[in-house]
Amino acid sequence: MQASTQSILEPRSSTWHLKNIQKKNVLLVLRTRSTSHNRGNYICRAQQEDCDLLTSVSSAIRERYGSVETKRVIESLNFLAADEEYYRDHANFGIQRASSYISGLEARPFHDTDSPDFLWMKKLEKDYEVILGELQGAVTNTDIEKQGNYIWAPAAREEAIAYGPDWRTPVLQDRCVWDVTNSSLFPRTTELVKRFKVPSVEVFFARQSPQTGIEPHSDNTNFILTSHLGLDVPEGECWMRVGNEQHFWKNGSGVIADTSFIHSTKNLSEKTDRYVLIIRFWHPGLSKTERNALTFLFDAIEDPTKEGIINANRLADERENQPKLKATSSTSQTKKKKKKKTETTHAFCYLLFFCCFALLLLKIALR
Repeated sequence: MQASTQSILEPRSSTWHLKNIQKKNVLLVLRTRSTSHNRGNYICRAQQEDCDLLTSVSSAIRERYGSVETKRVIESLNFLAADEEYYRDHANFGIQRASSYISGLEARPFHDTDSPDFLWMKKLEKDYEVILGELQGAVTNTDIEKQGNYIWAPAAREEAIAYGPDWRTPVLQDRCVWDVTNSSLFPRTTELVKRFKVPSVEVFFARQSPQTGIEPHSDNTNFILTSHLGLDVPEGECWMRVGNEQHFWKNGSGVIADTSFIHSTKNLSEKTDRYVLIIRFWHPGLSKTERNALTFLFDAIEDPTKEGIINANRLADERENQPKLKATSSTSQTKKKKKKKTETTHAFCYLLFFCCFALLLLKIALR
């Protein structure tokens, strides 16, 4: 099954799509400007519609995951709905900005890749040549753009202006949904990400042309971190600045950044493209329930109607029940092994009993 055109041309950004609801509000307000009557009714209707949809999504999250467990998620949703923005100029780290914001998460421009939270990055670094091999195959494959969904497409989000016209990405995963077509073109990379249990939300390769860069901006989301694995980079000639800190990419080396800090990049090489594997993933400070609730929210906010929320629950059932089924299967196998072991032990005991009884009869007969 191929991913929809919308999911690739307009990636399901981790900055929640409550903006879709806000756009309805804007359209209604604009319409009122062209009419001299019923202006107040239009505005009230738009605000009530937004409020109803927000309430429906929030209630669905609480009902499924619990009010206590999802308190921060609901607060974050309300924060975004109110068109608020978290802003902080950290003394040593620089400026952090986020409209999609969850409180209580560690904030720093770059995280230590040696942390136990990021063991998967070390594993990817060891297999970076495998990933590089698939990337090189894609770069030299003249038909790959026909075979995949918008391979090497330019950035298409609202912040695309910051990325510039030379930024190119084939997307493998978008808002926790794997693009079946594109991931099949990079099967080993996809398999490694899954095998190493990377808590990924988005996975894609990124190409930056020589003498180009990304302008300073924030990704506006603090609960999703961004990792880069250097694959084919002109070392010493391309860098990423996050907050007040700067990092130069190296081939086979990973870096983890909080891109809610103001960040920018530059490829100073005159002739060489820069290729990296980018994985955007859940902040380790989120609980498992919060991650599930946020994934549910991604689906529900696409269609916050009653039918849409039913569909979001169905998708969540499929995702969240799968590990349980595996666990159930594993538990069943364990029980079978224990039962077999018990039966074997009982049989041995019976055999030993009969042997002892036979010896006793033999002794009596010899007397």
